[in-house]
Amino acid sequence: MSLIVTTPTLTTINAAMENPRIPSIYLYCLDKEPDYRYLVYAGEFVYLQCSPSKLLIKAEKNTVEWFIQKPDRSLKEVKRRNDLIIHDNGALQISTLERNHSGTYLCRMKNLCRKMIVRVEGKENCSTYGPKSFFFRITEAPTTLSCPSLSCQGDIKRNVTWYRNETFANVTSKNRFSVKINNNDIQFSELFTEDVGIYTCDYVFHDSSEEEWIMRATIQVSVDIPDTEEPPKILSSSNGTEIPAELGKPTELKCRIHFGYERYFNPVIKWTVLHPEVKVEHSGGRNLCLNNTSGLTGYECLFTIKLDKVTKNDLLTIFQCYAQNSVGNVTTTFKLSKKESDVVFLIYILSASVALLLVTLICAGTVYVYWVEIVLLYRHYLSKDETIGDNKDFDAFISYATQTSEYGEEITDNFCNNYEDERFATQLLPSVLEDNYNYKLCILERDILPGGAYVEDIAKIIKRSRRAIFILSQRYITGPRLFELQAAITCSLEEQDSLKLILIKLKPFKEPESLPHIVKKALRALPTVSWKGDLNSKPAHTSKFWKRIRYYMPVKKCKENVRI
Repeated sequence: MSLIVTTPTLTTINAAMENPRIPSIYLYCLDKEPDYRYLVYAGEFVYLQCSPSKLLIKAEKNTVEWFIQKPDRSLKEVKRRNDLIIHDNGALQISTLERNHSGTYLCRMKNLCRKMIVRVEGKENCSTYGPKSFFFRITEAPTTLSCPSLSCQGDIKRNVTWYRNETFANVTSKNRFSVKINNNDIQFSELFTEDVGIYTCDYVFHDSSEEEWIMRATIQVSVDIPDTEEPPKILSSSNGTEIPAELGKPTELKCRIHFGYERYFNPVIKWTVLHPEVKVEHSGGRNLCLNNTSGLTGYECLFTIKLDKVTKNDLLTIFQCYAQNSVGNVTTTFKLSKKESDVVFLIYILSASVALLLVTLICAGTVYVYWVEIVLLYRHYLSKDETIGDNKDFDAFISYATQTSEYGEEITDNFCNNYEDERFATQLLPSVLEDNYNYKLCILERDILPGGAYVEDIAKIIKRSRRAIFILSQRYITGPRLFELQAAITCSLEEQDSLKLILIKLKPFKEPESLPHIVKKALRALPTVSWKGDLNSKPAHTSKFWKRIRYYMPVKKCKENVRI
């Protein structure tokens, strides 16, 4: 039926003003002609659907609202109670109909409003009203289901429409060959447990004023199977099972039982606790069971007893689970056994923890010992050349104590045997760093023209270098070349990261009291590498000493086929 939009009356507007929660769409729904008129009989129950398509999806439950119109035309929202239930699909169920359920019902789904009138009459007006429930056994077939109110309006031939459950689903389907509708009756050629449900029948008739009404009635169909011929079965454990329990700790004993289906199911379930000196029983019944009514496959029951604290006396106790149905009974015996502490598991966890700690320490130690080698390996394969585009002329400035003093006096010591500073700086350092690793060193006597501007220009030369290497010995600390170290310290503070200082301790030395404070501080803070080799032997450029020197030098691509 189509919706009829009318102008709301003053009474309707007042009703809406008194209850501002009522949507405005009800203003028009109240005064329009009813969409449906239902005639039902007292003592039955009925489903009313809001959807015109008979079936609502579950997701729309919260979009359906039901109201009852009072005699004063005000609206009262339907709330769930014993006789009124709104299902997930939005259908309204009125259980055990009484005359006071008569009235006007409104429902709203999205922007749709439906108005329906329900009239409840006593069954004294229909003496031929059929049964409202049927109970069938699966073995009974074929079976016929008739609309109980079909003869209430005379013997006129009617067209009956059948629905199933609150979803108003079709009774017949392509997959159900055993269900047919013939002459307004439902015929079951075979009965299945899926046939359980509520069946609604509708037919149209006209009253004395020629108004169209729908006679609605419902039938509850129950399908049964034969009672079991088997005693119950205990599913938990076999007879004589020992359950590990830890002394002083709580524990639970569970008895899981399966009972076959019985229409009048009245089980007996007991726990019997046989202490050495006393017997205790715990009893239960059907309240311990879950009924699988959809498949009628029987009942599964669970009876659990709890021990708050396991004692030695409990280890001597016998626990019996007893189950009984109308066919027979079964008993299973349990005992508690002392559960030893899981020492093996504890040892395993402890051993794994110790092993993990050892592996971690070994890995950390290996990284610590071979950190320099790891960094050099990373630089060789992954790092980019740091010397490109930094506007520096030298990779390292070399400062050392020379043969001649500041005033040009010759040192009388034998050059080859006694004075190692100059040999180390001018021969050994270049042979390793320049010849093998492609570094460019700045040695004043070799690379800078000697002459008068030496003292003034030394700071500029240091700033043109990426590193400054100082060969420390007693002669250097007490000699005139110490000012180069002072100048380099000042430059490094100015240059920040672009200039770094490296100290090579060639020989042990004592710091004089006159040593400048800034130099003393630098000797303790700057990286120092001690020389312990022999200047007379061929240098091994892969030794740990040279690896540490390269570690402090800038990253620069080596010549091909050079060992890391």
